[in-house]
Amino acid sequence: MNKLACITLDTELDYGDPEKRVRLLETPEFLERYIAIINKHGAKVTMFTVTSLFESHGERFRQLAGHIPLEFSVHSHTHDPHHACSLDEVEASQKAFRDFTGESPLGCRAPIGRIDKAGLGYLLDHGFAYDASVYPSIRPGEFGYFNLHMPNIPFRVARSDGRSLIEFPFTSIEKVRIVFALSYAKLFGWGVYSLLVKLFGLPYIALLLSHPYDFYFAEIPDSAVKGLEHAALARNSKRAFDYFDNLLDTLKKQDYEFAFVSEAYRYALSLKLEDFAWETWK
Repeated sequence: MNKLACITLDTELDYGDPEKRVRLLETPEFLERYIAIINKHGAKVTMFTVTSLFESHGERFRQLAGHIPLEFSVHSHTHDPHHACSLDEVEASQKAFRDFTGESPLGCRAPIGRIDKAGLGYLLDHGFAYDASVYPSIRPGEFGYFNLHMPNIPFRVARSDGRSLIEFPFTSIEKVRIVFALSYAKLFGWGVYSLLVKLFGLPYIALLLSHPYDFYFAEIPDSAVKGLEHAALARNSKRAFDYFDNLLDTLKKQDYEFAFVSEAYRYALSLKLEDFAWETWK
C-alpha cells in the first residue's frame, strides 16, 4: 500500500488579526521561507481556500502557484463557523471557485471541521468528490468535538440515491489521536511531538494541517485572541518554520510520497474503504 502525505494550508484571514491580513502571502520574509521549505522537500500543497479571498488575494495566490506545486480546494466562502457548510456557503464557494479557476471544486474542508449531516448532503448535491472536515479526535469548547468513533483513514460517505464522497479526516497520530498539525507540534514542543509520531506513527494517507498564522501568530499586533488561547497559539511561534521543516523531513524519512489531496483521492478510489451511510450520520 502506498504511503501518501498531503501538505494542506487552510488559507483564511489571520486569526484574531484586526488588520484582516494574510501575512504569509504579504510578508516577503515569511513567503520566501515557506516556498524554500516546500521546494527543499519536493512537497505539494493543497490550499483549502476561503473562496471570498479569491477576489482580494487572487493575484497573490497565482504568484505562489508559480513558485511551488499548488492546488486549490474549498474552505467555505466566508469562514463562518456557525454556518460552516450551509447551502448558501456551499453554493457561493462553488461559484467563486469556478470563477477563479474555471473548474468545479473537487473537495471541501469546513471551517474548524464543522461538518454535519446537512452540510454533507449539500456537498453531495453539488457534486463534491471529497470532504476533509472530520476530526477523529477530541477538543473541548464551543466548537469542540468528540469523534473517537471515526476512522483515522479515508472512508466513504454514501447516500441511498447512489451519490457518495470520500472523507479524508484530519490526520491524527495513531492511538493517542493528537492532530497531525503544525499548531500541535508548536503546542507540545518538537521533542515531545516528534517522539509521539515516532512511537505511534501515522496512517498510510497523512494530511498535515497548517494555517498561515501558525507560522507567525505571536507577531500579529493587537490580536483579538487573549488569555490561554493566545498563549497556546503563540507557543514556539519563533520556531514554527523550523518545526514545519522538521515535519516534512519526518514524512520523507518515513517513506511518504508527497501528493495533492486530489491525487490521494484518486488513489483512494482504488481501495476498499469503510462505508458510512449518510442517512445515519451523527
